[in-house]
Amino acid sequence: MISFRNKIWSLLNNGIEFALGIGLVAAITRMYSTEDTGAWFLFIAIFAMAGSLRDALIQSAMVKSTAGITGSSAHSSLKTNLTVMLSFELVTSLIIVAISFFLSTTLGKFMLFYPLYAVPNAWFRWQVFFLRSQLQIKEIFITNLLNLCTIIVLFVLLYLNKAEVIYLVPTMGAGSIAGGIFASFFLPYKQIIKSTTAKENLKLIRHFGFFAMLREATSAVSSRISLFYSSALLSLQQTAFLGVSQRFSQIALLPNNAFQSILFPSLVMHVNKGDLKAAKHTFEDSIAQLLAFTIPFALTGVFLSPFILELLSGPEYRQSWSILAIYLLLATIITPFGAAFGSMVTAMGKPQMAFRIVLVNSILNIGIGYLLMRNMGLMGAPLSMAITELGGFIWIGTILKKEADISIVSTFAKIPGIYVRSTGKVLGLLKKSETPLKATEVIK
Repeated sequence: MISFRNKIWSLLNNGIEFALGIGLVAAITRMYSTEDTGAWFLFIAIFAMAGSLRDALIQSAMVKSTAGITGSSAHSSLKTNLTVMLSFELVTSLIIVAISFFLSTTLGKFMLFYPLYAVPNAWFRWQVFFLRSQLQIKEIFITNLLNLCTIIVLFVLLYLNKAEVIYLVPTMGAGSIAGGIFASFFLPYKQIIKSTTAKENLKLIRHFGFFAMLREATSAVSSRISLFYSSALLSLQQTAFLGVSQRFSQIALLPNNAFQSILFPSLVMHVNKGDLKAAKHTFEDSIAQLLAFTIPFALTGVFLSPFILELLSGPEYRQSWSILAIYLLLATIITPFGAAFGSMVTAMGKPQMAFRIVLVNSILNIGIGYLLMRNMGLMGAPLSMAITELGGFIWIGTILKKEADISIVSTFAKIPGIYVRSTGKVLGLLKKSETPLKATEVIK
């Protein structure tokens, strides 16, 4: 079971990521035109796709080789992992910079600055992955806090100097550097430098990273293809509307990301010990608690979405509230199961299962999304996602039951009990606070 303290630190990390996500989108949409905002969302889509490939290549292998493992074996794994990660990021950055010379648009300028954000962010996230594998959630919180504070200070300077939108890229990179320097104090760099790379570690990266990269490649293209469809079929202004809705809906994923970041190492530890029953209970209990926490907020967000968009981004963005509402519900109810399913089968050494589902869903979403957006406009993007996500949800439910006896129905059935127990605890505390003290207690 994931400790209560780690859950609290994960939720605090949520607050940091929530502030960064909300603040950045609100500031950009208020400071720059819808065309510049649309170009920014296209750049972030490219950055996110490349970053997800890098993270997928090394994250699962790192956690699998370091969770609950210490000594020279862990140090060798870390060195191999770090070398592969940096090599991948440098090659990716060179490719994207080369492509930027053929584009005479704002997007091309963004891509020219790509390494200034991508390389520091790669180092930053690699260290966070290690801290997660060791369940050092408090240290991750401070790391993210330094990242956020640095970005805020530099963003204020951009605003005061009325800088071009492209300078957001090095600003984000500076935040990663600040947070990364702090995180580096918690990694055994001396031992990592002294250690040697091993073929076994490369095999581990190839085994887990290959399927994870394929999964992330198809998933990343599928989830962001609608932004490129909107710019090609509609306009950059429509891209801005869609990008804002997707970005705000991703805020609903923050609690999920926090829980998943500590769920995967926990599942790995259970599976490494051969205790699938404990892994089953951890899976169901964690997802039930997550849903019990997030569903009320998501329903409130759906109701208030028109007002939220107008308040944070301006009246012109209010029209995309229905798109935001659909993405919010999908991110809150469906996505946690998909992410946890990927963690579970990867922990069991079967990452290919997750890849097959993501591949099929992604191909369907790309095709259905194009048809719906061509005929229905911007609303086709969330409707396509809803169709494919529901199909995938049913599919992973059958696999979880077969492979680990995990029941999605049982997970949902646990939610009312969580509310009942939580209400009972609150009422008990209130009743206790209202109970007058006895004379002997007053004397004590």
